Amino acid sequence: MKRKIVTLLLVVVATLGVQRAMAWAAFGHGAIAYVAEQHLTPEAKSEVRRYLNHTLPFYASWMDHWRAIEPYAHTNMWHGIKSDEKGKLRWDISGERANGQAMIQVKRIVEEMKGYRNMPDSLVRQNVIYLIHSVADMHCPVHVQFPKTTYPHYRYKLRNKGKPYQMHSFWDAAPAFTRNNWTYERYAQEVDMLTSKQAKKIQKGSYDVWGKDILKQTHRAYQITPADKDIARMTVEERAEVLSLADEMAMKAAYRLAYILNNIFGAK
Repeated sequence: MKRKIVTLLLVVVATLGVQRAMAWAAFGHGAIAYVAEQHLTPEAKSEVRRYLNHTLPFYASWMDHWRAIEPYAHTNMWHGIKSDEKGKLRWDISGERANGQAMIQVKRIVEEMKGYRNMPDSLVRQNVIYLIHSVADMHCPVHVQFPKTTYPHYRYKLRNKGKPYQMHSFWDAAPAFTRNNWTYERYAQEVDMLTSKQAKKIQKGSYDVWGKDILKQTHRAYQITPADKDIARMTVEERAEVLSLADEMAMKAAYRLAYILNNIFGAK
């Protein structure tokens, strides 16, 4: 009993310790997963539910809560993508360094899942959980790592009522910015407005195409919130611009996650 209590306390401490590092925060991750679930084919939804025994939003932030605990510590850095000095997505990363590249892990898992019917159910379940989180994370603007040599100006802080505030923290929670008490359902009703043709355009292309788009929008995020920008004193227009970019990237994450899961589990 004592060992169980100690283990539980360690889980709680580790969970509290990662809260500030959660890309998209709990609401953003849940909303992305919820929208993705609405765009699954009946076959894919049935298979995903069978393996998870729950909804996609239920596991949306799972990786943030467990990444500091063995045996999941190896996933600690599966939360972003890297740019090279020329502003292009990096694929030349291997070994332990590849752990910092979410898109590398997503690509690997998708390839592995082509044979999911011959894999243990527990491994399929875990891979789906990784995809739910990592596809969302790699679309968060501040989860793009740029080389210090060519992008030193991207290392700055914002302000909140005059006090220093982390750029990372602001964009992590951007989908919920000024949206107090929104539910996943309301987010979907208000934001998930693309036509089937528009959604397919977002889903189209290789991982490199997706990465190029993510890098481009990340630069936009830094333009919207420059150094020392006081988020408490933003104009209505500036707030709308933040929400516009946050929603655009969240929807791209949701549609691409749905696309990946549909392809794995038999889209029609």
